[in-house]
Amino acid sequence: MRRQWTLGCWEKPRTVQDVLELVLRSRGLEANTFLRSDLSLLQAYLSFRGMDQAAELMARHIVGGSGILVVGDYDCDGITSAAQLDLFLRDIGHANRRVILPTRAEGYGVPDRAIQEASDCGLLVAVDCGTLDRDAVAAARQKGMDVLIIDHHEVVPDHLAPATVLVNPKHPDCPSSFKEFCSAGLTLLFLTRLRHALNGSHGHVPLDGRYLSLAALGTIADMVPLTEGNRILVAAGLKALNAEAHMPLTHLQRVAGLQGRVVKAGDVAYSMAPRINAAGRMGDPVQAFQLLTAQEPTTAQLLAEQLDRINSERQKGVARILQDVRTRIQTADRRTLVLADPSWNPGLVGIVATKVQQEMLYGPVALLGADTPEARVYKGSVRSVPGYDVHRALSRCRDFLVQWGGHKMAAGVTVEAHQVERFAQRFEEVAREAAADLFVPKGRIDLELDLDLVGEELYAQLSALEPHGMDNPAPVFWARDVVLEGVRTFGRNRAHLSFQIAGHGVPAVFWNGADSWARHLKGHSGPMDAVFRIDWDDYRNRPRLTLIDLFPEGLSVVPSQ
Repeated sequence: MRRQWTLGCWEKPRTVQDVLELVLRSRGLEANTFLRSDLSLLQAYLSFRGMDQAAELMARHIVGGSGILVVGDYDCDGITSAAQLDLFLRDIGHANRRVILPTRAEGYGVPDRAIQEASDCGLLVAVDCGTLDRDAVAAARQKGMDVLIIDHHEVVPDHLAPATVLVNPKHPDCPSSFKEFCSAGLTLLFLTRLRHALNGSHGHVPLDGRYLSLAALGTIADMVPLTEGNRILVAAGLKALNAEAHMPLTHLQRVAGLQGRVVKAGDVAYSMAPRINAAGRMGDPVQAFQLLTAQEPTTAQLLAEQLDRINSERQKGVARILQDVRTRIQTADRRTLVLADPSWNPGLVGIVATKVQQEMLYGPVALLGADTPEARVYKGSVRSVPGYDVHRALSRCRDFLVQWGGHKMAAGVTVEAHQVERFAQRFEEVAREAAADLFVPKGRIDLELDLDLVGEELYAQLSALEPHGMDNPAPVFWARDVVLEGVRTFGRNRAHLSFQIAGHGVPAVFWNGADSWARHLKGHSGPMDAVFRIDWDDYRNRPRLTLIDLFPEGLSVVPSQ
């Protein structure tokens, strides 16, 4: 799928110093505000509806010695949120606590067994779930428990759970100007207010690098925008990770092959977070929670190695499902895809849905699996594309859904087997009402760049824009009339390309570019236009180009909106 490219800034930089200024200008950002990432700036993000009441509620239960039950989701955001709360309660010496994480087989939300197993607790704290869990929360309240919910999923006002206090920036009455914190970030901010509410009764507990690194891990993994408060939090968390502030995560870094490297947001997203998520996807998320809260290095090392093995199995499962999808997919004249198979692991289909969007169909994708081959109910994941609110689309398909929930870009669904075709039809009909332009892949170039400017100085300048992620991607550049030399394939299945840029001596890679090269570019020896990022080559210890697209016919761009 070829992308449509837009150009953010038409002015071409003359010096290395011009590049950062023009990238910021192309994105409509001010250097003196965007480039600041002091932790003290998070103070401006504490005006959440219910935050102080939530802190006071939990403080009362702590001081009173109540049993406290923490329930998190089974993904990295939920697990890191639960781990932060458990660490805090451990740090202040509150032993009367327990943590329960649902399995994917139990489904999203507060599981029934949590209420049964912890009915003696006075407070239930639900993190990364709970907003719409009306039945479970009502059952807890009936047993005399207070319920505190810290969540970031979409709010449906008429379906809110009857919590004692709900903290969710997406609540229509929440005054917070920034709505995009995930639960790991919200939990860290909540702990600053809880510590204040305790007023020194349990000593001064530093919310140090352990908490910051966990909050950053959950934030990066949940793919929320890395802007404003999230950018500040992640920047601090990455510093803590690189300082090895939290021993369990140091062991996770080692099994992920990150030892001795400067860990960046992309390393967390592609190497660390998948190993945490693998536990919930393949079995029991408690294994990941045990790692994140481990106190002994030997225990942490064993658990990290265990998660690494689980992640390898996860990768094999994803490859099998992706191959199944390739043999079944029919995208002619369709904007959406819905496929179900009882042999697919429901914990893996979300990963496959994202890959399908990247390789086969740029549009909303819903893939459904089942807990057993004989199951009459499918569970699955839905992934959307920018600009298309899949949560709203699913609300219009609710007649065919047993359960659904999530946010604009991703959601989970449960569908009875006999309703899958009807759901697929309605899902497509709703997408047909949207603007056709939403379903064309697009890319945004920050500015045109002369390759003579590429070097260590430019790389250092651009590092000020990190951490990169959703809504703050790494800068993308365009160079005209480049000539490739020394092209060779490498990697598994010889899928990647490595080469030099003639006349510049700049090394470059084109990940998964071998197929495109063989089909479209191999016979072209003349100059081409290139779209690329500037990354660091650990092997050569110097900057390199990471190619995104090549255009032998020249690139035609249009202004960004």
